[in-house]
Amino acid sequence: MRDLDPEAAKPFLAQGAKWADSSKELAEANDMVITCLPSPAACSAVMESDDGIIAGLREGKIWLEMSTTDDGELRRIADKVLATGAKALEAPVSGGCHRAATGNISIFVGGDRESFEQVLPVLTNLGRRVL
Repeated sequence: MRDLDPEAAKPFLAQGAKWADSSKELAEANDMVITCLPSPAACSAVMESDDGIIAGLREGKIWLEMSTTDDGELRRIADKVLATGAKALEAPVSGGCHRAATGNISIFVGGDRESFEQVLPVLTNLGRRVL
């Protein structure tokens, strides 16, 4: 797990999550990385910095973008992810923070079927409807 605010991570760390000192380290240590960020600029920074997620991706890994972001920017970053051999999926959500806290969100996934099926078990734990 990775967050700019280590305090925000404490509840997850207490339940067994492991902390990564960089986004690159996070991507290297996991088969799937989920980003849900507040803006296209934040997504670009997390993904493309020297110690960002793209630097830690390789074949067999999946990046799942759950932010509501700019389509052109998402495609630009997804092309960089695909160039590493990893897969990219878009999965914006509907329902807001109050519904996300209870797992009552809808998740709209775009990408190839094989990758979708790989992430589906995770997504069904995050939301009520996965489309």
